[in-house]
Amino acid sequence: MIAIIGAGLTGLSTAFHLKDLPCTVFDKESTVGGLCRSVDQNGFTFDYTGHLLHIRDPYVLDLIQRLLPDTFTRIVRRAAVFTRNRYLPYPFQANLNGLPKKIVLKCVGDLAVKKIINRRAAALNFRDWVLETFGAGISQEFLIPYNQKLYRTPLERMTRTWALWSIPRPSLAAVIRGALGITNIGMGYNASFYYPRKGGIAILPQTLAGQVQHIRLNRDLVSIDPAKKELAFSDGAVHPYQDLVSTLPLPRLLQKITGLPDRFKNAAQKLQYVSVQNLNIGIRGNSTTDLHWTYFPEAGYPFYRVGCYSNISPALAPPGTRSYYVEISSLPDQKKSEAEITAQALNGLQACGLLKADDEILEKKYLDIEFAYVVHDSSREIMLPEILAYLEQQQIFSIGRYGGWTYSAMENAILDGKQTAEKLITRRGGKAHGA
Repeated sequence: MIAIIGAGLTGLSTAFHLKDLPCTVFDKESTVGGLCRSVDQNGFTFDYTGHLLHIRDPYVLDLIQRLLPDTFTRIVRRAAVFTRNRYLPYPFQANLNGLPKKIVLKCVGDLAVKKIINRRAAALNFRDWVLETFGAGISQEFLIPYNQKLYRTPLERMTRTWALWSIPRPSLAAVIRGALGITNIGMGYNASFYYPRKGGIAILPQTLAGQVQHIRLNRDLVSIDPAKKELAFSDGAVHPYQDLVSTLPLPRLLQKITGLPDRFKNAAQKLQYVSVQNLNIGIRGNSTTDLHWTYFPEAGYPFYRVGCYSNISPALAPPGTRSYYVEISSLPDQKKSEAEITAQALNGLQACGLLKADDEILEKKYLDIEFAYVVHDSSREIMLPEILAYLEQQQIFSIGRYGGWTYSAMENAILDGKQTAEKLITRRGGKAHGA
């Protein structure tokens, strides 16, 4: 029997693609979805912060259309960066027009020097990579303060590998066009996205779960014994397995393994991450902006990003209302209280104009997302390959955004599950579901 820990997208995708191989999915929550869940509250639908499906792989698009025909709609991104009391189209580095002319000149000039003269970037850490790739102007105006606010970690301790696919790197010509006021569109992996026409993102894991035969909810995993190949749960139940697929955050998985070598116990304590304290609010009155989300690099705003649910889909809020998700990052041991987060978020929304002092707030929903962003530091780069190799030797496959301890999106979660299922099926001489 194949045991799968976690009924989020990765775990459900694994079970779905295992086809006829016997497997059971376990999850401690009472509903499937992991972080890909939605909350319905008096006519408002709030996701566990912004969950937008960015699809680049044809297989994933075909799968979604087969499982949920006519459910998802493709939306072209409308995003901005709010800085110096103005909105600039995202990505910042390609749309500088609107900033003070001296700053535009510095941003373009510094980038030109890097593009024309310094063609051999040797930076290994993220901060140096940003400076070598974009120059001091763009880096200091947006990329450094934004990522510092998000990761709350010295950027020179972070590696550059996670950013190579996620941060748009426009040509010098494109940057000049943007500086002159010709808006550059369609840049980046998130230039468009898919979202359900009705309801929240939870419909995706719920539909996948409907294709999986054995799912056991409310099962809190206590320990894993790789020698006996047994799972022990808080209710005293013990379940045997042959292969184990885990989507637990990697540090938590390591903490649950009995007989774990000391070097990996120590490694678990060194794997760094940031949490997100997410405030969702429903407000009377229509939205004053058509943006889907906005980035806030400046330290004066507590949040790094604010999204507008009701602009993503009108079905997420009752008529005549609007709804936002507000994201504030924190180190796990430095979290503020819900009251502090709420007060800071509302003050910040008023300061940038998304909320007026006399607006009537109809609903609030606070969500504490413990594991949100993996910190890609040098320790991770050194330890991760050895940890994952050891686990696989024990027939434990740690996958997904948090199991694989990486930076990825929902599409990657689906593909991680598919690839792991194919690996397990190949070992048994079968064929994957959907292949």
